[in-house]
Amino acid sequence: MNPIIHIIRWAQVRANAPRIAANPNPYGVCIRADLPYRDDGNPDHTLDVYSPAPGAPRLPVIVELHGGGYLSCSKEINAQHGQYLASRGFHVVNMNYTLCPEGDLSVILNELSDALDWVGDNADRYGFDLSRVHLTGDSAGGHIVLLAAAIYTSGKSGDFFRVRRPAVAVRSYAASCPEGSFAWRHLPRNLPAMMGFLILHKFTFDREYARHAAYDYFMDAGYPRVWFCATPTDKLLYSQIRRMHEYMTAHNIPHEYREYTSQERRLDHVFNILRPDYPESRAANDDMIAFFILIST
Repeated sequence: MNPIIHIIRWAQVRANAPRIAANPNPYGVCIRADLPYRDDGNPDHTLDVYSPAPGAPRLPVIVELHGGGYLSCSKEINAQHGQYLASRGFHVVNMNYTLCPEGDLSVILNELSDALDWVGDNADRYGFDLSRVHLTGDSAGGHIVLLAAAIYTSGKSGDFFRVRRPAVAVRSYAASCPEGSFAWRHLPRNLPAMMGFLILHKFTFDREYARHAAYDYFMDAGYPRVWFCATPTDKLLYSQIRRMHEYMTAHNIPHEYREYTSQERRLDHVFNILRPDYPESRAANDDMIAFFILIST
């Protein structure tokens, strides 16, 4: 494996470990951790379930995919965000998946299908309301969610990535500060992010792979209404996220887009995931919840 990837993964763990350890359950929810959605002993195939309280009744479900540039991080980095969502009256399923380069989008999307089927198989045990299953992700996870939205509705890109659709129906989709494409024309305009994609993502050079993973390919007339957010102070992906919003607007693709700013603090990439305690993060996360509720009614 590329030694740069080892360094990135080590740095991500080191940077986030103190924050995760300091607040293991800041919202006082019920946590059931490290449940396998594939019975193969692989920690990449585990998930956590967060609920408002033990024995909570049937509630809507949010399945969450972490970010990390497809290369690093795990469900633990999204734990506090998922726990916040659970405290607002949801069961939250926070899942791991195979990172690149060990896997690719085909692998990850089929793992997502398996996790959704696990939700269906365990609905009675955990109180999942299968008529209200929602999907969210951030950064790279947000891109996977946006791509899954196309595959699960119009089928666009599904055959190319050889995705098995889940038996459970997803009602709505949301993404926080999402990546949107591997295509050269969509690469982030800041040099560090661009170089990261060029050096670390072999699929950046596979034109067909990049084409099918690009929002201006898989978003079409059959695309469902999605919610996504950004902050102008995100130096990593704001320019790409904004261009995706402008593309969707120009092509009459229904969506809800929100930008969040602060005069009190700098909001960084995936601010609402890493710091759900910020007032701006609560606003973003509550807007996401409101979207889920709207689509469900």
